[in-house]
Amino acid sequence: MPRPSSIDQLPEEVRVEIGRLRSLGWTIDQILEHLRSLLDKAPSRSALGRHIQGLDKLGERMRRSRQVAEALVRELGTAPESQAARLNIELMHSAILDLFMHADDAGDGATAEGGIPTDPIDIQWIAKALDHLARASKTNVEFIADVEARATEKAKKNAASAAETVARERGLSVGIIDEIKASIFGVKR
Repeated sequence: MPRPSSIDQLPEEVRVEIGRLRSLGWTIDQILEHLRSLLDKAPSRSALGRHIQGLDKLGERMRRSRQVAEALVRELGTAPESQAARLNIELMHSAILDLFMHADDAGDGATAEGGIPTDPIDIQWIAKALDHLARASKTNVEFIADVEARATEKAKKNAASAAETVARERGLSVGIIDEIKASIFGVKR
């Protein structure tokens, strides 16, 4: 396990101050100068730069997550469960892709070139996640098909009932009404 950086060893309030100053738009040099006035031993510029780079990445991820969450709330405010299921599947696809794309950033040797994990346990977990993803997708497709079939059947029965009511008002016989319902709506008495 790597040892903590010189920034991680600073008191919590100093690290919070670094984040606050960065969010106000201060540069690395300005923050470093401020730290030198506060601390007996300020961290190096490169350590501060790495820390700020991490803060910037985290901030970007949080902004992106917030934008996605806001978009999802707008899209799925009253959406049926099938849309939420599709969304969850897409988010999982995205997470797995992100894992592959950034796996070799850790530099721990657990990935081959291109970010593909080489540790058997990691491969097992990814395979399990993909299996669950495939099952969720299949279940979602089956759910949608079932809902559509029930909705179609209900619509046919409602249309046949409305047609029967109108046909009776017009004086058509029961036999003709049954023929109309069977030929147009596929509904038999």
